[in-house]
Amino acid sequence: MFRPPGWGCLFPAAVAGIIGAAATVSATTVSIADRGAVADGRSMDTRAIQSAVDECAAQGGGTVVVPAGIWLTGSVALKSQVSLRLEAGAILRASGNLADYPTNGFKHRELGETRSLLWAIGQTNVSIGGEGTIELSDRPFFDWDKLRTGLPPEKEAQLADWQRRQCVVTALDRPTLLIFFHGCQGVRLEGVAVKNSPCWTITFSCSENIQVRGLRIDNNLQVPNNDGLHFCGSKNIVVSDCIIDGGDDALAFTGITDPASLCENIAVANCVLRSRSCGIHIGYSSGKVRNVAINNLVIRDSSRGFAIQAGEGGWVEDVLINNVVLDTRMFAGAWWGKGEPLIISAANSTGRIHGVTVSHLRGQADNSILVVGQDKNVSDIIIDDVELGIGKSANAALYGGELDLAPAPARPSRMAQDWIPWIYAESVAGLELRHTAVHPRDIGGRKLKLDPVLKDVSRRHGP
Repeated sequence: MFRPPGWGCLFPAAVAGIIGAAATVSATTVSIADRGAVADGRSMDTRAIQSAVDECAAQGGGTVVVPAGIWLTGSVALKSQVSLRLEAGAILRASGNLADYPTNGFKHRELGETRSLLWAIGQTNVSIGGEGTIELSDRPFFDWDKLRTGLPPEKEAQLADWQRRQCVVTALDRPTLLIFFHGCQGVRLEGVAVKNSPCWTITFSCSENIQVRGLRIDNNLQVPNNDGLHFCGSKNIVVSDCIIDGGDDALAFTGITDPASLCENIAVANCVLRSRSCGIHIGYSSGKVRNVAINNLVIRDSSRGFAIQAGEGGWVEDVLINNVVLDTRMFAGAWWGKGEPLIISAANSTGRIHGVTVSHLRGQADNSILVVGQDKNVSDIIIDDVELGIGKSANAALYGGELDLAPAPARPSRMAQDWIPWIYAESVAGLELRHTAVHPRDIGGRKLKLDPVLKDVSRRHGP
C-alpha cells in the first residue's frame, strides 16, 4: 500500500502536535473562472482548477470557488488548508475518459490502482462544500446491457423485465475512489450534491477528525461498488443529515484499505438511506471497528438494513443502533443480501463481534434477522423494542432459497414452503430479545410461518 513518508493510519507525535496547534489560514479566494476555466461543459478545466488549488495552498490556504455553470474536469489534487466551494448552480462534471484520471500512487487492496476525481493524501484541514453538484459520470464506464443476475443460465430466462431492471450492470475499466482522502487530518464535507458515481463515491482511508453533514448522494441503483460514504481505518467521524441512494452500501465502516488499521469513534444521525446492498455496513473481512453510535435513521427500499460482520482476524465491538424505521426487500440480481433487516455475522471465521444493541426499530422486511457466529464468537447482543412485518417477496421463487450471510456461505431457507424464522441465531454467547413483535404479511391469503430458530444460543445475563 502507498503511504507518503511519515504518514500512515497512526500519525507521528510531531505531526499531531502541529495539527493540534491553531492554524492560520489565509483569506485567499480564487475563482476557477479567473484561472481560465470555461463553463461550457466541453472544455477540459482540469489545469485551471488545479492552478486555483495550488495558488491557495501557496498562500497558506483559502477558498477555491466554482461559480454557477458546468465545469468539465479530470483528476484534481486537493491540498492542506484549502476549501473547494461549489456555488448554487455550479456543476463540477467528471470526465468520461479514463485517461483523465491518472493514478495517484495509492493501491487499493480490492480495486487496484486508485484513480480519483478529487483526492488528498497526507493533507490537513481540507473541505468541500456549498450548494452545487459534483457529477461523477458513470455512464461511459459500464456495459448497461450485460447484467449480472446471480442465477445459473438455465434460470435467467425466467426473469421478467421488472426483475432485470433490478440486476447488477457490468463494470468496464473505471475510476475507483472518486473523492478520496488518505492519511488526512481534519476533513469536512457539507451541503453539496454528488451524483452517478461509477465506483466508491467518497472514501476516507486512515484519516482522522472527519465531519460530513447535509450531503445528497444520488447514485444509480444498478451500479456495483458505488458505496456512498466508505470509511476505512479512520477515527473520530461524524455523519449527519445526509440522504444517500445507491447500488452498494450507503454507509460503510471497514478496514479494507489497511487490515492493520482501526476504525473507531463513529457517530451517525438523522440520515435517509437507500441501497441495493446495505444501508449501513459495519466491519468486513479482517477489519476492526469499535465505538459506533447510530441514531434516528430511515432505511428504505434496501436489500439489507444493517450488516455487522467480522471475517478472519477481524472484530467489531460496542455498537449502539437506536430509533430506526426501515423497509428491506429481496431484489433480483447478484447483490449481497436478500431482504434482511439486520445481520450480525462472524460465521465461518476467526473474527469476533461483541456488544451490539439494536433498539426501537420499526419496519417491513422480506427476510429474517440473522445473528450467526462460530464457536460462540458472537456475544453480548441485545435486540430491544423491535416490531417488524415480515413477508414473502415476489423474487422469492428465484432468490429465496437461502439465508444470505455473504461473504460467508449461506444457510438454507424454507421460504418456498411458506416458512421463515423471524430470527435465525446460531452459536451466540449471550443473546437477549426484549419486547419484540413480528407480524406475517399477507401472501395471497396464506400466513407465512415465522417461528424463531435458535441453535447453540445462550441467554445474555445482566440488567
